[in-house]
Amino acid sequence: MLSDALNGMGEPWFIVVALVLTTFLLEDVAIAAGVALASNGNLSWTLAFTAVAAGIALGDVLLYWLGAGARRIKWLENRYITAETHKITAGLHNHLISATLLARVIPGLRLFTYTACGFTKVSLARFTVWVVIAVLMWTASLFWLSATTGHALALMLGVPESVAVTLPIIAIALAFPAYKYFKQHKKSSNPLTKNE
Repeated sequence: MLSDALNGMGEPWFIVVALVLTTFLLEDVAIAAGVALASNGNLSWTLAFTAVAAGIALGDVLLYWLGAGARRIKWLENRYITAETHKITAGLHNHLISATLLARVIPGLRLFTYTACGFTKVSLARFTVWVVIAVLMWTASLFWLSATTGHALALMLGVPESVAVTLPIIAIALAFPAYKYFKQHKKSSNPLTKNE
């Protein structure tokens, strides 16, 4: 019985559900897994891309709803709905396209920006359209980068392509935390900035 259940985990529908759910935890891992699964032939490229992009977009819309739901909590509303909120609201409404696109590619902005969109009542329809566009562009770019660079890495390093295609995404995922770490380390080791 257990072996039947485990064998079912290789079914495409199960893999698609797993990819969608993985995007809620770690988007980069889901993208790397989607590319690896497609390059290995476990899923078609279209199905892997669709599962990953749909999961990411769904997660972004859920962040919007988290912000919209927070507005119903009186304590949050009393604390955060101020004159400053109206400036943020105007900024998000007037610059939704750039805010959405930048939040997609700059680590750390997505949670704040997308929940703020819900909290400040940005149009859900406009928000969703721009999130979908941003997700499609970002995910397609990473799929393409991973597939093309991964293919070259597989030939150069002599590793299976399904392994090599994950390496560019892993490198991108580690680049920002590494940059922050080294920047902080450099700052803490600088005698001029130690007392700040």
